[in-house]
Amino acid sequence: MIRIKNFLLFFMSFFTITNLLAANVYDFDNSIQSFGHNQSLKAVYEDTLVDLARQYNLGFNEIIRANPNVDKWLPGEGTIIKIPTQHIIPKGFSKKGITINLSEFRGYLIKDNQLITFPVGLGRMDWKTPLGISTIDLKLEKPAWYPPQSVRDEYKNQGKFLPAEVLPGPDNPLGELAMRISIPGGYFIHGTNRPDGVGMEISHGCIRLFPEDIDYIFQLTDIGTEVILLDQPVKIARIQNDIYLQVHPSYSNQHDYNLEKLRIEIELLVNNQDELIQINWDSVESLLKAQNGLATKVTVSK
Repeated sequence: MIRIKNFLLFFMSFFTITNLLAANVYDFDNSIQSFGHNQSLKAVYEDTLVDLARQYNLGFNEIIRANPNVDKWLPGEGTIIKIPTQHIIPKGFSKKGITINLSEFRGYLIKDNQLITFPVGLGRMDWKTPLGISTIDLKLEKPAWYPPQSVRDEYKNQGKFLPAEVLPGPDNPLGELAMRISIPGGYFIHGTNRPDGVGMEISHGCIRLFPEDIDYIFQLTDIGTEVILLDQPVKIARIQNDIYLQVHPSYSNQHDYNLEKLRIEIELLVNNQDELIQINWDSVESLLKAQNGLATKVTVSK
């Protein structure tokens, strides 16, 4: 029995690891504003939202926001889980590099006429990830971590010791691969030794990726690749004669979620085609309040 149990545990672990979805890849067309489709599934007894997020290449915040009334640790067998895998690309995205939308906790990379999108972890409240336009100026395999004195002091205040150099290995928060961006302050896009933190405010300002995602993105990225860090909690897209709206909580806490401003933006997208496109403004207002991150159609079906 012990041998059988051990084999089953190994098989289940192997199955889980090998079925992780790396960054989602789509054929890129500059005229398309939305990629992928939302999904739903019935939870089985063993499911947690954390595990499902990793399985579908979502960050922690993405799946929690989409399922606010579901217990993240014990959803319950048969519970319907929303999987937010439709993504509206942010305005002002880099057409030749990486874009990180902070409020969305998600990155986008355009490479060889393909769009690659992936979840990210960001800096926490007192170590916010900065905004700006930069480039990749250093790439490292098996990086050592040299924490600044401020971080070492923080650990000391918590009764922990943090050395001046953390060598590569399981205790290194940079993971196996790291790419520095040129914004002053020593910010990196890197892997992690704590995958569950992807999609959360957890770092000292750096951008964390799942190990399987940084491995993929690292291979596609060169020194000099453009990196744009922006903050767009509200995104809209037109798909033929339908308008989609996607709303997240603001990472900077500075977005006012003004319905009238959004009305003007949507009407510009409709482009005076009111006879073809009618907006459900109650749905728009509801999404502004819910901020669930689900790209949702807000046009009235005819």
